[in-house]
Amino acid sequence: MHLPAARDLNIDLEKYILPYIPRSRLNLLPRPISHFLGYRDTPRRELGNLVIAWWSFFGAFCGVAVIEGVFMSPVIRAHGTPLIIGSFGAAAILEYGTIESPLAQPRNSIIGHFISAVVGVGITKLFGLHPDFDSVRWVAGAMACGLASAVMVLTKTIHPPAGATALLAAVDPIISHLGWYLLPLVLLSNVLTLISACLINNIQRQFPIYWFTPVDLSTGVKDMEKASTVGKMSLDEGTSNTEGEDSEHRIIITSRRILIPDHLFLASEETGILEILRDRLHEGLQSSQGPEFTSTMSKDSEKTNFSKSTC
Repeated sequence: MHLPAARDLNIDLEKYILPYIPRSRLNLLPRPISHFLGYRDTPRRELGNLVIAWWSFFGAFCGVAVIEGVFMSPVIRAHGTPLIIGSFGAAAILEYGTIESPLAQPRNSIIGHFISAVVGVGITKLFGLHPDFDSVRWVAGAMACGLASAVMVLTKTIHPPAGATALLAAVDPIISHLGWYLLPLVLLSNVLTLISACLINNIQRQFPIYWFTPVDLSTGVKDMEKASTVGKMSLDEGTSNTEGEDSEHRIIITSRRILIPDHLFLASEETGILEILRDRLHEGLQSSQGPEFTSTMSKDSEKTNFSKSTC
């Protein structure tokens, strides 16, 4: 029996999870609520970097201050907690400065941070069985950070500040002393950050870009299957057939479809970028062609297709 090479092995958890994830219903909520949850029915307006710098400063200031204020409560301070978990300073840069990055979306920030906290505390407890833990603390820190990184890659929840959370759980005596109490603190910090980010980032910008996945779940998971014969890929919108035109080296993006070569594997961050480009194409056509185009697209929405690897 022929076994695949190690470099070709791929663990795809999303194909088991996405069928059970409901499609977004934010459009059904009242406009003020859906707006501050990141939903938009019109194209996003591009902002200058001075405005982005201002909201990045204001958001990071408010987000960190809120966490510190809550952590100063007597109930939390009674456990010997620090004023703030240091990794949430790095998280603030992502959540308020680079809000369109897949690394800053709620799935990555919440799940990635929680997974890393579990890994960090677990590794610290394991190494804590050593009679001289301080002499091997550095190994525990490296192991916690490395293992957290690997798990985030497998679950597609990469969030760089979460690696610092796993590291701090092992190398910082104050954080190590918290033990499993670190988990609810991380969750609380994430929730506070997400609430403040939704309020501040949606004043002039849009956050989050998506809550769990950039894939359009309204078309069903079957539409995410790869095109079996790339050379025969064609588009519903009048795009000419790509056969004989070196199609195995092309990625085709239209306002309704994304077609990728059969051999190409994309990470979730990369598919998220392609989804954003597709949405912007759709929004551009919608704004340029007016209500008639919107009506036509709404009738054809069931035909929307994202032919890509289920990565």
